[in-house]
Amino acid sequence: MAALETIAPPEATIRLFGDIALGTGEDIPDPYYGGPAGFELVYTRLLTGCSSLLEALGTERASCSGNTSSVR
Repeated sequence: MAALETIAPPEATIRLFGDIALGTGEDIPDPYYGGPAGFELVYTRLLTGCSSLLEALGTERASCSGNTSSVR
């Protein structure tokens, strides 16, 4: 994050995805080493986080299908 802060404009706020979208501060792990279950976990966290983020931003026609069949 320090590298991003050096190039961001002064008015920018840089946060981790887990802090802002999930509200938990939890890390989004690299799914590569977790096998299929690791990819499923990361997909679920990202889907939940993106949905929460869109809701928080007040985006009107935002849609997330949540179809995980391609992940398995």
